[in-house]
Amino acid sequence: MSAAPDFRPEPAPEELSAAEVRATFAAVVGRAEHAGHTTYITHRGRRVAAIVPADVAEYLEHLEDEHLSTLATESLADPEPSVPLSEVVREMNL
Repeated sequence: MSAAPDFRPEPAPEELSAAEVRATFAAVVGRAEHAGHTTYITHRGRRVAAIVPADVAEYLEHLEDEHLSTLATESLADPEPSVPLSEVVREMNL
C-alpha cells in the first residue's frame, strides 16, 4: 500500500446490533466497499467491532507496521543490555 486511503466525507458511522448486521450483511459490506462507509457492530449497546473499507484497514495495518518498526529500531539502538525471556518469565511467575 503506497498512499493513505481517500477519507472522503461520509455520513456519520452507523451502529447496528449483530442481529441487524446479520440480516443486512450484504448491504453493510456493499456500503463499505462502494461508499467508504463505516458500520459499528454493537452487542448490548456497546461497540465491539466495525466493518470498514478495506483500504482503511490496510492503511491502519501500514501505520502499525511503521510504528512497530520504529520501536524495534529504537530497541536495537538502546545500549542497555537486554533481559533474557527466561528471566522475565521467572520474575513474573509465568
